Amino acid sequence: MTLISTSSLPRVLLGTVVLACLGCGGDAGSPKPPAAPKPPAAAAPAAPPIVGPPSPDAIAASAPAAGSASASTDASGWTVSTANSDPENAEVGGLVFPKPVAWAWIKPTMRFRTLQYRVPGAGEGAGPADVVFSLFRGNDGGPIDMNIDRWVGQFRGEDGGPPESSVSIEDVGGLTIHRMQVTGAYQAMGQPAPEPGQKQLGAIIQAPGRRVFVRLVGPIETVDQASADFDAMLRGVMPAG
Repeated sequence: MTLISTSSLPRVLLGTVVLACLGCGGDAGSPKPPAAPKPPAAAAPAAPPIVGPPSPDAIAASAPAAGSASASTDASGWTVSTANSDPENAEVGGLVFPKPVAWAWIKPTMRFRTLQYRVPGAGEGAGPADVVFSLFRGNDGGPIDMNIDRWVGQFRGEDGGPPESSVSIEDVGGLTIHRMQVTGAYQAMGQPAPEPGQKQLGAIIQAPGRRVFVRLVGPIETVDQASADFDAMLRGVMPAG
């Protein structure tokens, strides 16, 4: 093999030799073709819309129209007596009850009391009693028997045993009225201990689409004195005009 000294070659020939040697490396020095463009990424599927509870406006829009069967039992459409109402009548739940003028309207003192009156005490030493009306739509308020049992359960006999009580049913103007009475020591809701010498007259009146609970409760003497007026109130009940 004959070696050629680059120093003895002419300048032009030397440049030719150098270019030839640079081309001996194959593809190592050749430019790479541009990369093929990547296909666009598929769009992620849209998340399903979050469905929340209907807005108050939507609920109002779906409510039955006034005058329909459902709307006729809406408590908000019934008059409830106030301090400025006719003192000879109590109105609640679309029903009117005749009552003594002496029974004074007071602001209901507990939850679920729709209407309340204060009955004056019977003579010296006897405290006042209360007449309480509670209005419930449909079957709200629970079964009738359960409520009567609950009323009786708020009393204790003088010996600490079961109190003296009785239950009856009557019909007044097409309305079924379940009545009860109980005597003994009474422990009202939130009261720390039973109060002796108390009595309650109670009634549950069944009317279309609602029920009205009525109670006269207080000292025995006051309740006994007001019992005739309580009976007259229940027997005189009629639909509001």
